[in-house]
Amino acid sequence: MPDRKHIKDDDVDNLKEKTAKGVEWGFIDNLGGTGILAVVNLVLARLLTPQEFGIVGMTSIFITLSTSLVDSGFTGALTRKKTVDEKDLNTVFHFNLLTSVILYLILFFTAPLIAGFFRQPVLTEIVRILGLSLIVTALSIVQKVILVRKLDFRTQAIVSVISALAGGSAGILMAVAGFGVWSLVVMQLSRLVLTTLLLWVFSRWLPSFMFSMASFREMFSFGGRLLLTAIISTLWSEIYSFIIGKVYAPSVLGQYSRADKFRNMVTSNVSIVMQRVTYPVLASISDDRQRQKRAYRKILRTTVLISFTAVLGLASISEAFVLTLVGEQWIPAIGYLRILCLSGLFVPLMICSANILNANGRSDTTLRLEIMKTALAVIPVLAGIYISMEALLWSAVAVSALSYLVYAAMVSRHVGYSVASQLKDIFPFLLVSLVMAAVVYCVSYVPLPQWAVLLLQLVTGAAVVIFAYERIYPAGEYGDVRQALLKMFRNRRHGSGGDIE
Repeated sequence: MPDRKHIKDDDVDNLKEKTAKGVEWGFIDNLGGTGILAVVNLVLARLLTPQEFGIVGMTSIFITLSTSLVDSGFTGALTRKKTVDEKDLNTVFHFNLLTSVILYLILFFTAPLIAGFFRQPVLTEIVRILGLSLIVTALSIVQKVILVRKLDFRTQAIVSVISALAGGSAGILMAVAGFGVWSLVVMQLSRLVLTTLLLWVFSRWLPSFMFSMASFREMFSFGGRLLLTAIISTLWSEIYSFIIGKVYAPSVLGQYSRADKFRNMVTSNVSIVMQRVTYPVLASISDDRQRQKRAYRKILRTTVLISFTAVLGLASISEAFVLTLVGEQWIPAIGYLRILCLSGLFVPLMICSANILNANGRSDTTLRLEIMKTALAVIPVLAGIYISMEALLWSAVAVSALSYLVYAAMVSRHVGYSVASQLKDIFPFLLVSLVMAAVVYCVSYVPLPQWAVLLLQLVTGAAVVIFAYERIYPAGEYGDVRQALLKMFRNRRHGSGGDIE
């Protein structure tokens, strides 16, 4: 008879290995695909004006909200479901596609109203063209879920990199040719089209004419709450752009959007990688709460290590970073970026909290948390309307901090990981990151060209962080990250990425 302890240890090792590989390829995805898009946006920021970025930013709330409706929470429901069959996959595929067509028609006919609201006539055609992304996205949702369930983040990384290169190239070529705001539209749409085509090729799944109301009801009972959560989350994340676009000039929205994109290069990308990789893992061990709690604590500390170092580092180098990469026309974005980085400290923490709650089937709790967070967003909105942009941003920092404490309290209630324990685990990483940021900021006063200051700041920041975790606070999570990076570079050097089974 097999040794039960031996079997359990093998399962743990296998799960740990799959998670490590998933995180590795997830970061390759973001550093590759998202990194390429970041470089493309830097190039476009030099070729286009803040006003042109602001005009496209006015469409963000409508496109993002519609995309959430297209998904309808079925991505989370399919990912969490223990066993999935053809009936489930086809039901989700056909529902998503039908929903996307209906939403596109709504956007098509309301586009003139959106353009009139913002007093930007060009938005009519922009909304109608960008709205096609809803249908394109709907065609790839199931294919992507299939890869996620297999923990095949390698394929997703390849798709992301290829699509980013193609879409980014198209955008830059159009900007150079003088197409202005349309270069941003074409970049987004062409990237999504290629992503969908490649996911169809790599997933090797084709839909058939099959729809099950029983399957729909089963998944929607869970996914419906995720849908409402996504809608409310979108309103919270996009409401500031919406208000800025209405109250201020398009150029102000462009400056804010640029700063927000810089911030999101750190906060959202780290969060998305950890969420996408760890959600199926946390869901798979939801019946063993002690094991899940240990896994979540490790995930939280790893996320904080990476995100706090990066986001506070970004705040400290913001002046040299912006001036070197996008030029003096984006100077107002420097101040916005510094404040956004402070509110960005709490984004990965809230996403981690929602991740484990959803993995345990508590989408009702995450829905209530999103409602609370969105209700609190009224405070920054009013500050932005009646006081100033800076008042909006600073009040958003306070709201984010308060919201995280409520999220942490819910994790304490449902997982047994107390708020005090969470803050205790977070604090050392915060302290190291604050010290690093202070040292790096002092370097900004060195009388050198901005590019040289930026380079010196990056080297100084890396040295402080490495010294702190090697000599002062040798956290296990730092050792894991270092080992994973060294392994990844060795694999790349020898031409082997390590396939995921």
